Amino acid sequence: MVAIPYTYTEEPSFKPDNDRLPPCDIEAEEAILGGILLDPGAIYRIKDRLKPEHFYIGAHRDIYQACLRLCKKDKETDLLSVTSWLSDHDILARIGGRNKLASVVDRTVSAVNIDRLAELIIKKAVRRDLIRVASQINDLGYNTELELPDIFSMVADKTRSVIELPIAPTKEEHEQWLHDRLLSELTTIYTTCAQPSLRLLKLKKLADDHRLSMGFLEQFYLKALVAQCSNLLTYDELRELAGSTVREWLINGLIPKSTTILLASDGGVGKTKFAYAIGKILIQGTQLGSFLTTGKRKILYYQGDESPGDMLQALDSMGYSESDIGDSVRVRFGWSAENMPTLIQDLKEFQPELVFIDSLSTANRFSVYRESEMEYSRPILEMTGLATQYKTTFVIIHHMNKGGEVRGTTAIRNAVSEVWTLSKDKKETATSYDRILEIDKSRSRSSSKKYRMYFNPEDLSFTFLGEEGEEFGGPGQSAKDSTLEILGSHRNIKFTSEEIAHRLGISKDYARRYLRELSSDGLISVERHPATKGEKAKPNHYFLAYEGSPKDHPSDQTPSDSVSVDSNGLQTTSKFGIKKEDQYEDQTPDQTQYSDTVNDTAFSDPQGGENLEKIPSKEILEAKVESEDHLKLNGLSDNNSGSDPRTDPPPILCENIHIIQTAVEVLPAKDSNSFPHPDPKGGTGSDPLPLLQEKATYWSASFKREVKVFQIFDEFSEASCQVSGRGRFSLTFTDLQCCEQSPRSNFSVGDKVVILVGKYKETFATITTIRADGIWLKCDDRKKSLTRAFFPHQLVKA
Repeated sequence: MVAIPYTYTEEPSFKPDNDRLPPCDIEAEEAILGGILLDPGAIYRIKDRLKPEHFYIGAHRDIYQACLRLCKKDKETDLLSVTSWLSDHDILARIGGRNKLASVVDRTVSAVNIDRLAELIIKKAVRRDLIRVASQINDLGYNTELELPDIFSMVADKTRSVIELPIAPTKEEHEQWLHDRLLSELTTIYTTCAQPSLRLLKLKKLADDHRLSMGFLEQFYLKALVAQCSNLLTYDELRELAGSTVREWLINGLIPKSTTILLASDGGVGKTKFAYAIGKILIQGTQLGSFLTTGKRKILYYQGDESPGDMLQALDSMGYSESDIGDSVRVRFGWSAENMPTLIQDLKEFQPELVFIDSLSTANRFSVYRESEMEYSRPILEMTGLATQYKTTFVIIHHMNKGGEVRGTTAIRNAVSEVWTLSKDKKETATSYDRILEIDKSRSRSSSKKYRMYFNPEDLSFTFLGEEGEEFGGPGQSAKDSTLEILGSHRNIKFTSEEIAHRLGISKDYARRYLRELSSDGLISVERHPATKGEKAKPNHYFLAYEGSPKDHPSDQTPSDSVSVDSNGLQTTSKFGIKKEDQYEDQTPDQTQYSDTVNDTAFSDPQGGENLEKIPSKEILEAKVESEDHLKLNGLSDNNSGSDPRTDPPPILCENIHIIQTAVEVLPAKDSNSFPHPDPKGGTGSDPLPLLQEKATYWSASFKREVKVFQIFDEFSEASCQVSGRGRFSLTFTDLQCCEQSPRSNFSVGDKVVILVGKYKETFATITTIRADGIWLKCDDRKKSLTRAFFPHQLVKA
């Protein structure tokens, strides 16, 4: 044996300490046992936390065990009962006999501090466990038969069993600790191990360590995903957690932020191409019909159904450029739900705002579950958590069954926040390329709405035709379009309904109705200000958000209407050819205010009736202009009777996609051959107002061509008209003028008439003024005040 000099050896930094007593408190142990023997109810205060193994003295451990057994059988734990139980089980002599029990009782005054004493004993026991574990680790260091990875695993398990276990846990706390520990280990494996085979090995080892089956671990993790919930929150905590009451969108009314969307359709309908089209809209920051984007976004495509060649050809056909792919798009092929750590890594590095998964069936191709089983939806549940964590939105493409519903278990539909279905239009008049996009389920906007589109197989583009049933306009459609135009031209600036009504020249009730409809569809954002204690509610604020530089959005560069300033004030020229005339003496001039903040003088928006018939026609149609707008205002046209002065624009097409821009030319001021012009000062001129009738032909000032009236809507002062070469639109009464084929009215100032419609139906009145905005009356009954204009078809001579 070779002797090694002492200076060449490493002296251990620890030394065994066998001369000191391990951490304990014998007096506290005796005091607890004496308290239990004196006060039978004392044991109920500590039995869930204090265990027999926490006692250092063996005799004390036996006595406490006897008390627990008696308590479990609902028997008294007094001195006589405990002595009898120990004697019956041949333990009395081992603990020191009756004298030991008597001495414990004699040294105890009361059981008042028994809780504090139990906590003290438990902490001493934990310290002894640490010493025991340290000794075992010391022995492992000398064990050369075990491999280092095995030793490290054993050391980690032994250390964790001491330092992570709650001090003095109850049974429930101990079970919760086991649950949290297992869930933490499972989550780490599922979210960090990208190699499926290695992940399977880790799961097998974890199952063996906990003496569980692989199937149990899978079920355990799935239940944890489904049952996640927050702590019980107060209302203030809810507000703080939500951050804002305003829903955030990637595309207003279509794609919310941080959510999951299921896009389902039959094969061959074009759902993948539609996903590419949506992606291009987000890359460019454009719009899909009435759905406006809130900024330019980055897209991540996980493609499993198409080959790289097919995908590249489709993107090239749709107008994707190399800069789009390089700056805003990333693509990954062959991804499956087994590669969830890869998805998490991509979310961290690329930070996309939208992720397309094409498709759910391909992503789940390695799943051990059938499509009809609830567990099949586990990847969607995982994506739901990732959507919130990484502030991204997932669009998951899936298939439909023969019944036209989402294929597979209902858990798939329940796991997502939004469900879209894309199908072929089955109407007899539809072509094979007409498509219907239905918002089948939504937690962000009104659902069960359908939108018509046209798919062009040559360039794979989608043309947006509008909401089904309103493709050619309808009552109030022009008011909605005008509102979107105003908000879209002033992004991130908030308007009240009163300010919108002022700008459009319509009544506040009329504006509130369509603002509510637009916000319920998510087409615009609304910031609500509910009443607080002692304060009056503030008006709701409506706006369209845009993230990023204003240079990225063309609508932020110039206003929709050209405004020139002269010595007389604001002079507005509308692109619809409606000029601002001189104000009349009986009208209040508009006031302007140059500020980016909301008008504080506006009143709160009341909750109007659901049906316009319940609202007096005066409130619906009368346009009051006493409120001030917080931006530069275009002057209100005097030929407006309180209805929406705009006409419906032509269909807007999906941007990838050909955009039809129909420029309506300004009507020449001296085009006397087009149609007769009324006298703005109230004279009758030559046929200033047409007699509106269905199926009759009139001249449209905005479209500068003849139109045919199909249906008249008196409550909105609008008519549904067929515009030659353009389709069907909703036009205001003031936009319609006489042409050669138009029926003429024969009213004159001073005529006695009877009102045929509205609140004052069958009321006698006298014509006082005839202008381009209607016929003004004076009621024979002085108690009735007529504050709106009427049109010839709404009156009859008395």
